[in-house]
Amino acid sequence: MNLRTFFLFALGASVWTGCSNVTFEEPMPQKRRNLKDFPNKWQGTWSDDENLTLVINPTSFYDENSPADSMVVGTDVLLRRFHGYLVVNQMGDNGQYQIVLARRWKDEVKIYAFESSEDALAVWQEVLGGSFEARSENPLEKETYILKPDNNLAFRQLLMKGGVTLSNTLTRRSPSDLD
Repeated sequence: MNLRTFFLFALGASVWTGCSNVTFEEPMPQKRRNLKDFPNKWQGTWSDDENLTLVINPTSFYDENSPADSMVVGTDVLLRRFHGYLVVNQMGDNGQYQIVLARRWKDEVKIYAFESSEDALAVWQEVLGGSFEARSENPLEKETYILKPDNNLAFRQLLMKGGVTLSNTLTRRSPSDLD
């Protein structure tokens, strides 16, 4: 799945329906303060020079190719910090949260996602034991996984042990690149 599709899905809007198959019962990390806006160093235009050009404003972000699908930080899109990551939580129609993590280093942002690969499933089983479930409501669709970390230590172990997948790398575009 390409980053544009995943990022749009994970951050909400009708464009994103049906893409992610990994959700959480509550926003992650647990019991952390929600940010009201994106930190200044995250704001600007970021691109992978292929499919995605992401514009991050103080309280919203959007794909440059779809500005009408802007995501606004607030009730259904929660932004939190956790161990060097910016964690974006998007509440889905089912009341579950899809999560995307981003880590910025200078003019580069790496985007991480929870994707159901064999390696990730092994990590989830190791870290969460019985605290995740697989559901398949329609045999023609992929199984849906609901991850249920007991606490932020378990969530951190998911990140550190390879329970997330690097989805894409974006670099900051300078104003002269935008002309």
